[in-house]
Amino acid sequence: MIKGVNKQILEVTNTENPYFEKIIFFVKPEYKNEDKQKLQKEAEAISAITQKPPKIKIGKRQIIRTVTSSLLFTSAGVALSFIISTFI
Repeated sequence: MIKGVNKQILEVTNTENPYFEKIIFFVKPEYKNEDKQKLQKEAEAISAITQKPPKIKIGKRQIIRTVTSSLLFTSAGVALSFIISTFI
């Protein structure tokens, strides 16, 4: 069912948000004759609020892998440095 055919609509297609492809704003009838730039500025201000990237939850397993691999690569670098310094 289509409703509000006579309403003015603002559409934001560049949301820069991974979840939303576009945002559609329906302008209130009393503001439909408002300055287009002002309406666009308000729409951009509201869409900027939704552009926060989602928080990524880091699990214990990923933390342990990161710490372990960091320690292994550090120890490999120290061992390689020690081997090179003994032969020179």
